[in-house]
Amino acid sequence: TRLASKNMNPKDLQYIMGHSNISITMNWYAHASIDTAKSEVQRLIA
Repeated sequence: TRLASKNMNPKDLQYIMGHSNISITMNWYAHASIDTAKSEVQRLIA
């Protein structure tokens, strides 16, 4: 979760964790919140 929140490339995280499928990695380690969504929108606007 910490690596995902630090914007690590999801495919690299998948490889490190040894998951055969990216959906396993994303469903387990990547979490959305209103704060992260706002931050990403601001990043896109900038």
